[in-house]
Amino acid sequence: MIRTIDETTLERTIVRHCSPTLAGLKPASLFTFPGDFVSDGDAASRRLRLQQALRSCAGQIESAGLSIRVLAWRSCGALIYVYRPHELTTYLADPRAALPLARIGYHVSSLDACLKKLSERLSSMDDDTRRRPSHASEPCPCTQGGCCREFPHELGFFLGYPYADVEGFIAHGGRNYLAVGPWKVYANLEGTLAMFERFRQCADELRRAQQDGCSLMQLAVATSW
Repeated sequence: MIRTIDETTLERTIVRHCSPTLAGLKPASLFTFPGDFVSDGDAASRRLRLQQALRSCAGQIESAGLSIRVLAWRSCGALIYVYRPHELTTYLADPRAALPLARIGYHVSSLDACLKKLSERLSSMDDDTRRRPSHASEPCPCTQGGCCREFPHELGFFLGYPYADVEGFIAHGGRNYLAVGPWKVYANLEGTLAMFERFRQCADELRRAQQDGCSLMQLAVATSW
């Protein structure tokens, strides 16, 4: 599936997948913008159009403390990361994230260095890997079965998931969870299910606001959540 690549389409996709981050409920979100950005003759042109749309969207949300970047270009789509640098830096500085990340080679004192390493790990995943990443924040929209490549297990830290749930996912290999929603739950079941519902309500409200004409900038600076 190749989606129209323009600012309006990208804005709608950001709101669809990143509302909790726009509203300040979590520090980061990741989604796949479908299309072949690597292997066919029009890939370079698609990259350019998407980068132009990204710059326009980034200009809207920067004043609200948000950033946006491509973490990986793939033949199934571009992995687009929307994040709040200040909040993400604070989250990753906690020993519950910093220590396991440091053990696998992340330079946790630098957010930019961490994101560059994450990008390298995402880009290096084997094309032939078919195991769907059950810990990803949203299902990949580019195919019915989800993104065809594996995701690194530490990705949950970069999406701001509860530390215990990321640790549990890694320790149990994605099995033995208590519940599953945007991620697999390994602790604080009641509180996390309430958080899932809050995320759902937030996404519904922001989509309605966008349909009523609110710009991405207006949605990003909204404080009702």
